[in-house]
Amino acid sequence: MGIEVRFRGQSGKAWQFQRVATEAPWARTAGVAIFAAPDTYGWRIIRVVELSGRPNDVQPIWALADAERYGANAVFVALEFDAAARKAMAADIEEGFSPVCFSGHNRADAAPIAA
Repeated sequence: MGIEVRFRGQSGKAWQFQRVATEAPWARTAGVAIFAAPDTYGWRIIRVVELSGRPNDVQPIWALADAERYGANAVFVALEFDAAARKAMAADIEEGFSPVCFSGHNRADAAPIAA
């Protein structure tokens, strides 16, 4: 893995992530992934996804492709095997950073779009 980076969520807790190469097998691990783009003062979070750890789960790969459309070119991964802890970590980071793309669990909380 690459450099260590800490992202502080809305709760104030600093979550530790490691930067990994986009072509590395990061999608097979259990944890949370952040797709980000360089910004003036650090990183702009484009998308946060939970990683199930299943070897054939293609959802994180599709999420990265979606995030790349918005400029993401870096992948950060935090290993976490407990599903409840993964969900809490992803939600805390999303609430603290307001990423460009929301994950599925926050869409239910978002305001409906008028027709």
